[in-house]
Amino acid sequence: MSQEVTTKQLTPMQRFNAQIRGANAQAYLVDVLGEKKEAFVTSLVSVVANDANLQKCNPMSVVYAAMKSVPIGLPIEKNLGYAAVIPYGTDASFQIMRNGWMELAMRTGQVRFIANEVVYDGQLVKKNKFTGEYIFDEDAKKSDEIIGYMAYIKLINGFEKTVYWTTGECKAHALRYSQTYKKGYGLWVDNFDAMALKTVLKHLIVKYCPKSPELQKAITDDQSVTNKDNISTYADNTPDEQPQPETTATAKEKAAAVKEQVEAMKARQAKAAQVNTDTGEVTDDLPFGNE
Repeated sequence: MSQEVTTKQLTPMQRFNAQIRGANAQAYLVDVLGEKKEAFVTSLVSVVANDANLQKCNPMSVVYAAMKSVPIGLPIEKNLGYAAVIPYGTDASFQIMRNGWMELAMRTGQVRFIANEVVYDGQLVKKNKFTGEYIFDEDAKKSDEIIGYMAYIKLINGFEKTVYWTTGECKAHALRYSQTYKKGYGLWVDNFDAMALKTVLKHLIVKYCPKSPELQKAITDDQSVTNKDNISTYADNTPDEQPQPETTATAKEKAAAVKEQVEAMKARQAKAAQVNTDTGEVTDDLPFGNE
């Protein structure tokens, strides 16, 4: 029996195991992760074994996506709600979940309190459009109709901010950014409330939370699909929202581009946690587009 026939007879999970345990993949993982390699592989194999759609992905795409979790220290077990590896056809995307964003915000050491809640009919009492202040009353709920989603943060210097999006605004956001939502499937369709909560929370954190190096990297890596050349795209975003690498770039040009990105990140990190103590404003506001 030929090796080709034997390979075809393997199940998707067996093929994934064979790929990740292969000499090239193991050498790559040792080079990048060192002594953390075995723990990473064990965790990843468990995640893939419980997701039939991930088993259909390119194994190295799954590896590249999962490795995004290592420098920011978030587990990729989906049930924990911190981070996950999400299949998009044959590619895998790294996504930070609601608990992950809260965890990263708290790790900055600048956050006193953070909240992220569904808002039911009757619970939004008042909005001051001039100050941006919202007043909610948990006990004023009139029905089970969800009218919006809120996120609130208070920093240790006293600065506080609330972000509130109506259900309609969240749907408009999903229609603008998510190709799968437009086609009637994917995370926004399967669990709209969870995605809306996470998106409003991420918006709040990206705009108003002081940026630790971990948090800055999380903002860059969230929802990305990364290839062997370390070039990232955003699988579920509309094409015009995706960073477009030069298709004719040589290997040296690609390496130089990556190095330039790293240097730029270091420069941002050097001023990451600058907060105006009088107003609570973060001075290094990063753009928010890859939700």
